[in-house]
Amino acid sequence: MGSDDEASNKGIDASVGGLVWVRRRNGSWWPGRILGPEELPESCLVSPKSGTPVKLLGREDASV
Repeated sequence: MGSDDEASNKGIDASVGGLVWVRRRNGSWWPGRILGPEELPESCLVSPKSGTPVKLLGREDASV
């Protein structure tokens, strides 16, 4: 069995600015960055069930 230190090293960094891989609807993976509330466009409505806002990298037209 692993130690508590090993388990914490395998966790996901879900902090604002963190880099993540996003699985898109077509099944491909794309890099993204976690956005903070102040970075969201005014047109973006966020509900408590919507999850963590992520901006796809390298795509100016990408939605949040």
